[in-house]
Amino acid sequence: MKVALFGGSFNPIHNGHLNIADELINKKIVDEVWFIPCGNHAFNKKLSDGDSRIKMIRLAIGNNSKFKIIDLEVKSKEKSYASETIKKLKNNFPNDKFYFVIGTDNLKDLDRWHDFEYLENNVEFILINRPSFEFFNNPKLKIKNILDITDNASSSQIRENLGKGISIKRLVSEKVGRYIKQERLYYG
Repeated sequence: MKVALFGGSFNPIHNGHLNIADELINKKIVDEVWFIPCGNHAFNKKLSDGDSRIKMIRLAIGNNSKFKIIDLEVKSKEKSYASETIKKLKNNFPNDKFYFVIGTDNLKDLDRWHDFEYLENNVEFILINRPSFEFFNNPKLKIKNILDITDNASSSQIRENLGKGISIKRLVSEKVGRYIKQERLYYG
C-alpha cells in the first residue's frame, strides 16, 4: 500500500490540511493518508496538548477509511523527529511504501532537521507548493509529486483570528470549530 505520512503540529487541523489529504487520495497518488501530530516539537514550538489535537483530527477526518491517525509522536516523551518516526513506521509496516508530505515553506530549513541525511537518502517526498512561500529546490531530495494548493489557510492564522475574536468558520470544519469553542482553545 502507498501511504502519505502527513506530519505536523495540527495546532489546530484546518481545511487546508483536509484538502491536501483529499487531493492525495482523489488523484490516486497514495492509497491512504496517515496524520502524525507532533509530540514534543523539535524546535520547541508551543503546542496545545496532544489529546486535544488528536481529538480535533478525529473530528475533522470523521469516518474516512482512507485517513488514519498515528499517535506515535504524541505518546512519546522524546522530541519528535520525522526521521525517527519514519524509521519506526518502515520497521512496523515493511510492506508499505511511504511518502513524506511537506510544505514548500519547510524546504529552506529542511537541512536543519534531525538526521537530514537519512531523510534525503531514504525518503520520497510529496511537496505541497504553498502560494505565498518561495520554492527552495533541493536537488538531493527524492520527490514523488508536487501538489499546488490555492488554499492558504494556516494554523497560526486560526490561532491569531481566535485571539482577536475573528471568525474561523471557513478555515476549519464545523466540528473542529465547535470543539475549539467548547474547550476554549487558542482564545488567548
